[in-house]
Amino acid sequence: MSSDGMLVADIGGTRARFALLDQTGSPKLVRILAVTDFPGPVEAIQAYLAEVGTPALQAAAIA
Repeated sequence: MSSDGMLVADIGGTRARFALLDQTGSPKLVRILAVTDFPGPVEAIQAYLAEVGTPALQAAAIA
């Protein structure tokens, strides 16, 4: 599978880090959000995707 359209996220206790991977697997559109700004991880993911233009995702890896 191409990495185009893949969301990667590291959601911790303080910060949530998001990026999309390009065709080479390199992160792009990196954003760091405060987890206290959102009621849960779904809302944080939705906010990130809204900010970067809601790309069509093929896969996601969330830690």
